[in-house]
Amino acid sequence: MAPISALWRRLDEPHGLVHGVISELEPTPDHPDGAFLLDGAAIGTDSPDDTGPIGEQEAPRPWSTRFSVVVDAGWRTRSCFVEVLGSDGLDRVTLTADALGHWTLDGRDWADLEGCADVDVSISPLTNTLVVARLGLDVDEERSVDVAWLDVPSLAVARVTQTYRREPDDADGQRYVYADPTYGSFLFTVDPRGVVREYQGLFARVA
Repeated sequence: MAPISALWRRLDEPHGLVHGVISELEPTPDHPDGAFLLDGAAIGTDSPDDTGPIGEQEAPRPWSTRFSVVVDAGWRTRSCFVEVLGSDGLDRVTLTADALGHWTLDGRDWADLEGCADVDVSISPLTNTLVVARLGLDVDEERSVDVAWLDVPSLAVARVTQTYRREPDDADGQRYVYADPTYGSFLFTVDPRGVVREYQGLFARVA
């Protein structure tokens, strides 16, 4: 498989851009079942605090991030590394998962994620490809999955139940509705390789 590269503009952040690449991965001693590598990067700003008096409002704080996700041939996550550079300096987190669904966070067992098969890096639509490819939903089919949700730029990690429903295809490609209890539901479309083209209110692919 030739590497797949995509660039998205963030629709909820005027300064936000997200880049992602999916490529095949040769197995290594650290990842003997590794099959695909997802690399990504993004830039953005924290939303300013606009609740104070005019003239004392906090200015937006820029940040950048890069991440790598290793998955096996079934698109199940085996590791995820995320690094964020912000006004407070550089911070990073590493998640790993084995074939039985046991997870670690920075080398420590993390029972909250037990049984999850996917990671979702919040700042990028690239990781939606993992669930789309792994589930292989038919039109009108719906599945709920528990994922390791990794927030950027805070790097907070949580278990989140997400629902994917495949809608009838249209001229823009395959259509899905994503939903979770916190943020609600969003329609997104993907190309024939399962890479997001547009994600309602959040991302639009520009290259």
